[in-house]
Formats: sequence, C-alpha cells, structure tokens
Amino acid sequence: MLALRPALLGLLLVFTGQVHAAGNIAIEPAAVQALERMGSYLRSLRQFGIEASSLTDQVLENGQTVEFRHTTQLLAQQPDKLMVSVDNQGVRRTLYYNGKRFTLYQSPSAYYASAPAPASINALIDLLNTRYGIELPLADLFRWNANTSEQAGLRSAVLIGSDTLEGQRCDHYALRQDDIDWQLWLRQGEQPLPCRLIISRRDIPEHPRHSVDFTWQLKPAISASSFEFEPPQGAQEVPLQWAPSKYSPEAQP
Repeated sequence: MLALRPALLGLLLVFTGQVHAAGNIAIEPAAVQALERMGSYLRSLRQFGIEASSLTDQVLENGQTVEFRHTTQLLAQQPDKLMVSVDNQGVRRTLYYNGKRFTLYQSPSAYYASAPAPASINALIDLLNTRYGIELPLADLFRWNANTSEQAGLRSAVLIGSDTLEGQRCDHYALRQDDIDWQLWLRQGEQPLPCRLIISRRDIPEHPRHSVDFTWQLKPAISASSFEFEPPQGAQEVPLQWAPSKYSPEAQP
C-alpha cells in the first residue's frame, strides 16, 4: 500500500504570523468585522450541536491526491460539557467531557482511556493539545476572538458575494495567509454561523484541500447522559499516554 504524507495542518485555521501591511494586499475592514462578529456570536452560545461533513485531501508518496470523507458530531454546553465524535471509514472516535473527567473511546474497540479534566472546554482543548498531542476537531470554534484575524497573519480578506447553502443565505469570503487560502461562508442575519469552510494549502505543489459543511442545532436535545461515557460490556480502561506537542512547555527537556 502506498504511504500517505500529511496534507493539512488542521481542521480550521493555521496561524502563521502577523498581518502584512505592504505590497498588493486587500484587507477589507468589513470582512474582518464579519469574522469578529462570527466569533462574538459563537462565544455567546451557551449550548449548541453541530454535524460537520468533511472532505480531506491526502497526497500519496507518488504525488497523487486522494480524498477522504468523514463526519463529525459535536454537542457542547458551556462552560464545561462536551461530546465530539468523528466517524472515518467505519471507525468512530469519541471524546466525552463532563466537567471533571474526559474519556476517549474508539469503536469498535475493547479499550478506553480516561483522565482528570480542567474546569472549562477551552482549558480542556489546551490540555489535550499540549499534554497528549490531540488536536480536537472544530476546536477553533471555541477560540475565535477579536485578535484572531491579526494572529492568523491575514494577507487579504475580501467579500466575494453570497450563496444559498442548505436553504441559508450565506456571505462568501476569501482570505489568504502566507501559505494558505481559505474560503468561508457565513450565515446572513442575526446568527452569523459558519456554513462552509474550504482550506487550500499553497506550500506544496499538489495544493490539497480540506472542506467542511456545517449543520447547526442551537437548541439541541441534551440529557444528563449526553456527556457521560458508559463503557460497553467487557471494555477495559487503559492508561492515556502523554504525547506533548513540541511547542508545549511539557515537551521541553
């Protein structure tokens, strides 16, 4: 079987530097304001559900690009409840977080891992990344703030037009970083939610893409068991191994 090499750095944004202020650049203030408005609205949501359908390019060692499809289901209740489940080629990986512990389970499997958790979703995202090397799907939805556009090092940000996606009118924005192009469709009106995201890498010749289509539930059905893991019969708990990011202080000698 041909080996794969990574095609994309993340599911949403890849931060690469500071905003460039010289050269042939178009950063429309209204486009940046739309991103900030999106972030402000996302932070205001106390609970929500998402079903995200994704297509991700991977590049084979011979240079051929192949496409993989997966779906992500997310249920969140701020500040300290989260469930994320990713279904990829018949394997389902799920994270449960109840405010005190988080549990990782892969189905079908006879094993799961659990560990103490911090007191908020944002703190959990940081812990998973820095201590265990886990990049939580859709994590940037919880992180976007007024400084994110600057931190992302945008070289351009423009409004392209508008489209109807799944019955919703959405504004279409095109944005560029040093090595990454991304397109974002934001719902028009009082609920500026992401409708679609497409990321294209320009730092390798094949220009692989990652796309996500979002379906939102702002009044999801939540029960007391939504964020609790019930081990299947015969499942065994195993230790969760540390695998800190190379950028984490925990990874330093």
